[in-house]
Amino acid sequence: MKTPREVLLKKHEAVEGKLDQMWRATLRRGLGGRADATERIPPIAKLWRELIWPCRRVWAGLACAWVLIAVLNLASAEPEPRSFGKTAPPSHEEIRALVEQRRMLAQLIGEEPKPTEKQRTDSSGPRSERMSKLVAA
Repeated sequence: MKTPREVLLKKHEAVEGKLDQMWRATLRRGLGGRADATERIPPIAKLWRELIWPCRRVWAGLACAWVLIAVLNLASAEPEPRSFGKTAPPSHEEIRALVEQRRMLAQLIGEEPKPTEKQRTDSSGPRSERMSKLVAA
């Protein structure tokens, strides 16, 4: 048994070609005698109509997702500490390690190491012993 839709389509099948001709003639008159409606559409508009416009809800959803990601990224960003020119002086251990590295580099290159630390002029021993010598004298 045929559905009513199939019956109607079968009945008007013969007139379909004539309807298409009438539609094209109406378009020609509306476009000022141009042969086809697609000739008048610029390529950017055609691209917009074929790619963007049918999926506008998807594009809008993607745009909202990116905006949300950007907002969350900015909201969760921690401020960077600003310490311009305020560095702590190097510790005694760091200075010793640097002197040792320079000494080893000089040995590898074959140069004489330059004295980087002041040599003690008074090599009489530790300070505590010097004080006892002064008191005893």
